[in-house]
Amino acid sequence: MEDKYTSVENNKTTEPATICGLSEAEIQSLKEEHGELVLVEVEADGQTHQVIFKEPTFKHLEAITKISKTDEVKAAQVAYVNYVVKADGAIEKRDLLKLKAVEALMVRVQKTRATAKNL
Repeated sequence: MEDKYTSVENNKTTEPATICGLSEAEIQSLKEEHGELVLVEVEADGQTHQVIFKEPTFKHLEAITKISKTDEVKAAQVAYVNYVVKADGAIEKRDLLKLKAVEALMVRVQKTRATAKNL
């Protein structure tokens, strides 16, 4: 059975675990507003930081692809701004963590598998 009373940092508390400081009800509300969500965790300085992204759309992916042909860092910046739903304070303040979070999101997009077969 999953322990609902340990936080992300593995501190023993009596508070329910949260993601980016949000309760399960708040996360459900964000899902209803933004559709599918992706949690990315970035480890830095011995701590795990979290950011929630909405799933990229064709429109966003097209724009990011165009920008990335001339400036990959700018493309990552644009992706972060367009996809972020909620991030913890450390990620909001540090561009390097934002860059790594977007990188992880794009790896997830690339690793999503699809198959096709004739019917």
